[in-house]
Amino acid sequence: MKKILPVLAFLVLALPCIADAGWELVRGSGPQASFESSARPEVAVKAAPGFSTVAQGKMTVLLHEGNSLTTYLDGTVWYCLSAHGDHAQLAVALADAGGEAWYPGMLGSSLESAEILYSCGPERPGSVTQRVFVRQVQLDPWMQAFKAADAGWNGSLLVSQYEWLDSSSENKLLVEYREPLNSEKCPVIIPEELDKFIDRANVSFSARFAGEGHVEASSITPYPWNSENVSSRLLSEVLGAADRSAGSR
Repeated sequence: MKKILPVLAFLVLALPCIADAGWELVRGSGPQASFESSARPEVAVKAAPGFSTVAQGKMTVLLHEGNSLTTYLDGTVWYCLSAHGDHAQLAVALADAGGEAWYPGMLGSSLESAEILYSCGPERPGSVTQRVFVRQVQLDPWMQAFKAADAGWNGSLLVSQYEWLDSSSENKLLVEYREPLNSEKCPVIIPEELDKFIDRANVSFSARFAGEGHVEASSITPYPWNSENVSSRLLSEVLGAADRSAGSR
């Protein structure tokens, strides 16, 4: 399967325009989008029409340090969850590894043992990678928050995940488009269905970086500390591993 992904192409073209050193760092909801960051990176992620915000917040997570099962690093995540009725979800998360560096790729994440149905983009800092896979609902960190807003479900979900690392590898932006997977059928996704899902995922949001307009820190309402109905443990598994030396690898 070969696709030219408009959102990935846009993000890659926008990356050289990002120059936010010294800017005030505020992350929250703003006039352009329900998820905005004034720096590291300067970005506004806007859900497509029909999506409504159901939860927002800021929380701490314990991140795996490299391959270690016993050593952890402190991280912070800003997140925004949106739903299109009860048949589509959008999760946006910007994760700071506490001054350390994220590993590119899937190391330390639940995707290490998952079947990747589709992948596009290089797994390196300054690039965007898209992966499509199935996630069991019990492994999803956000489903309880969606359920609390009557926008969740009990079965597995089909996920299109977009991952971006800044050039320092210290900040990771994840956007997930998610749909319920019909549990009454054998969980085999035919190519035509996968193509249509990817097409829907690629138009479910837009991401505008610094090169497409300035995000004013003063216009952003910071997210409150809020981890209600969000699993810190499962979110750590989704985010993957960080390390003090990962950025140099």
